[in-house]
Order: sequence, then structure tokens, then C-alpha cells
Amino acid sequence: MNTEKQENSIIEISRNFLIGLKTTIKTFFSKPVTFQYPKERLRIAERFRAFPHLNVNGDGSLRCVACFLCQTVCPSEAIKIKSGYVDYGFEHELTERQKHNHSLDKLGGGMFSDGRRHPSSFEIDLLRCICCGYCEEICPEEAISLGSDYEVAFYSRDEGIYGIEKLIKSR
Repeated sequence: MNTEKQENSIIEISRNFLIGLKTTIKTFFSKPVTFQYPKERLRIAERFRAFPHLNVNGDGSLRCVACFLCQTVCPSEAIKIKSGYVDYGFEHELTERQKHNHSLDKLGGGMFSDGRRHPSSFEIDLLRCICCGYCEEICPEEAISLGSDYEVAFYSRDEGIYGIEKLIKSR
């Protein structure tokens, strides 16, 4: 039996124990690093990118023109868009531009549209979204931008698919 090796190991164990005890006592009397989450919010960086949301004009209309660039550039294929045309309703007077647009002649009676598109359906699957910011960078109308809301929880997978209404409210 090698007694010298046992003595070194006992001394080494005691020394390591005292080093650990010193660290424990030092942190025991210092201010805690953790914070109370629901009451205290984590300060996030100014350039932090979280989940996307849709921007609206001053009159409340969507800025999106359904150009499909964001859907095309999305690496995770989280964005799905279906386009439609802007319908002004039955009581709309044609502008000069609309009067000279001969493609309006093909429309049915009582329907007025000047050919501008808007999304009839705009969905983002937040469970697939990787918050890369490509959609925000490529949008020519600045209709989509990434917010700072990182607290998103769902009870089912269907709740993770945000439509136009939820994307506007999430601003």
C-alpha cells in the first residue's frame, strides 16, 4: 500500500474543498444574479429581433401589396400569402387614372378595382420562423418588421400560425 499517494490525495481533497467553500461563501454574501421574471422584465438589446408583425398605414390599411418577396426569401418557408385585389365597393367614383385604365372594362358591373393587389390571406407560422430578418430587409413597402416580443407561448400548434389580425395586434 502506497501511503504517500494517499496523503497527497487527502491534502489535495482538503485544499479543493476549501477552494470550493471559499467560492460558496463569497457568492453567498453577494447580490443575486437572477431576477424575478414575471415582475421584472429582461432588458433586451436595441437591435434585438423577435417575431415579425405587419405594419399598417395611417388610415388602418395594410401596407403589404402582396408582392410575394417575403414568402420567396424566407429560408424556413414560414410565410404563406394569397393575394386578392383591392375592392372599392359599389359607391366608388373612378379617379382619372382609373377611367383611362382599360383593364377595368373587364370587371363585372358594380365592382371597382384599379388592379392593386393586397393579401387576402397572410400567415406566418411562428413555430417555423427563425427570426432571421430577411422578410424585413427585402420588403419594398416596409410592411413587415420584426418586433421585440419574445414571450410567445402556445397550447397547440394551430395557435402558432398567425393571420393578418394577429400580426397587426402583435405590434
